Amino acid sequence: MKVEIKEKEELLKEISVEVPAETVNKVVDRKLSELQRETELKGFRKGKVPMDMIIKTFGEKVRFEAAEDILKETYPQAIQQKELKVASYPNVTAMDYNDNGELVYTATVEVFPEIDNIKVDGLKLPDNKAEVSDDDVNEVVEMMQKNFSEVRDVDRPVNNTDIVVLDIEKLEDKNNVIPQEKFENSEVDLSNKMTIQEFQDELPGLKKGDEKEISVKYADDYQDKKFAGAELKYKCVVKQVKERVLEELTDAFAKKTGQGETMLELKLKVRENIQLQKEDEKNRERKTLIVDHICKKNEVPVPKALVEDYLKNVVEDIKNKYKDQKIDEEEIKKNYQSVGVSTIRWNMLMHKLAEQEKIEVQEEDIQKLIQKFAANYNITPEQAIESIQKSGQIADFRESILEEKVIDFIVSKAKIN
Repeated sequence: MKVEIKEKEELLKEISVEVPAETVNKVVDRKLSELQRETELKGFRKGKVPMDMIIKTFGEKVRFEAAEDILKETYPQAIQQKELKVASYPNVTAMDYNDNGELVYTATVEVFPEIDNIKVDGLKLPDNKAEVSDDDVNEVVEMMQKNFSEVRDVDRPVNNTDIVVLDIEKLEDKNNVIPQEKFENSEVDLSNKMTIQEFQDELPGLKKGDEKEISVKYADDYQDKKFAGAELKYKCVVKQVKERVLEELTDAFAKKTGQGETMLELKLKVRENIQLQKEDEKNRERKTLIVDHICKKNEVPVPKALVEDYLKNVVEDIKNKYKDQKIDEEEIKKNYQSVGVSTIRWNMLMHKLAEQEKIEVQEEDIQKLIQKFAANYNITPEQAIESIQKSGQIADFRESILEEKVIDFIVSKAKIN
């Protein structure tokens, strides 16, 4: 089998393959024999139709089907022969039999880039220590106190710790940020720090049945991007005022939460949980810095096909999440394009760095992760293994461990501020 490779564009190769007539004839003859055994024509019983009649009747069809089979069989051989690391399915641009009975076909395919040694120098990282203040602990305890509180209706003006039930009507929305016009029976918790500031300022003092127009200017860095910088006006009708009756923070309250026998134990547990959360957050921030640095330091080209697959999956995930909403697929792809390129580039660089530095996932690494998984879900290690195997995510677990070890290696080479 003759195979030739031509460079088309960056990462795009054209593969030309000539399959010998001998190979072609073996496949065609086999398919004709199979067809003869199954064919029944007028005047001939099943399996008794002469081969020349089979060829005359079905020859062209069989040669076409044989070409498809030969392509599927020989394309991987051609790739292996030329040691190509392909990143996409082949796009067959031409396929036909020549005068010598050889099957000749041409296909284009994207390949992974050749990556030299990964550069990790010049990385500066912040100290990863997470500190927990008493205020952090008290804030969580107060939230738990709210969650365990009794909520009851009151017949008095709203105060700044109440829950207010409103019928809200949108009056002004120049950019149509919210398609919906009315929101009935909306609960607004004025004690929640995330509640819009204008509601916290304007609702106290109102009574059941009162109406008030409230204008809201959303911050430019508002967490929900579609609201960022928007200006809206609402008409609010107070339907109900509720207050919380908070339990006293005693050892009895601590027992009720299930987090400790005493308030001291509860606060120590809360502090421990906050510490873990902050460390996780800092680790995510650190990973973002590392990925960004390595990708900028090693700007290898990324196969377009992989980016297209990534964007297709993102679109499907968003469509599944927001099934009742109209989705602009092209806008989503545009927004996630750079994320996709960075994600795929990091994946290639991470694996190359693991190969370069001989970083491997050991059995003890897997056992540690299983122990951690079991502890998180309060199950036995045996149950954890069974759960992981059933989910079919063992490969994802190995990938996660490998990435963590590669990041640890990069951190060991970085300067910590």
